[in-house]
Amino acid sequence: MTQVSTAPANARQALDMVRAGLGYLAAADATQLATATQAEFLRELEQADAAATAARAGFLAAFTAGQGPAGDGDSSAVSWLIHRTGITRGAAVGHSAWARRAAAHPTVLAALAAGTVSESIGRLICLWTDKLPPEHRDAADEQLLAAFAGGLGLADLAGLFAEMYVRARGDLPDQDP
Repeated sequence: MTQVSTAPANARQALDMVRAGLGYLAAADATQLATATQAEFLRELEQADAAATAARAGFLAAFTAGQGPAGDGDSSAVSWLIHRTGITRGAAVGHSAWARRAAAHPTVLAALAAGTVSESIGRLICLWTDKLPPEHRDAADEQLLAAFAGGLGLADLAGLFAEMYVRARGDLPDQDP
């Protein structure tokens, strides 16, 4: 993998570089590359997608906190995303969910930004640990991310979370009717 030698000077330049790079890749003839190279690019695109999720979550959380949607006459971030970016309601809801997760799951967002976990695994970890009492969530996020980085597959991660859930909720009364 070749590293880009020039770091962006600011956020605008970074975004321009991202768009230029993705535009180049979208126009490239992938059939002219070896399958090993295609596989490498697919892995790296997943890492880039995870980093984009983390970046979007941070910007959307700040935009929402600053009442950005209201400035354009929209009542919510979801409405703003639909009307101002041209995405579907489902995509807007998904982006807004990540913006809410940003504060509650900083370790997961950091892992996304670093490309050490995919967006889908990161989302699953957040959904799981949201079921724990608040005082257990950060440690559970960290443990699940470390287990994933250590090579645990999805089924084993689910089993590990199930153990965490039983331990964390052991002191609470059963709320299942």
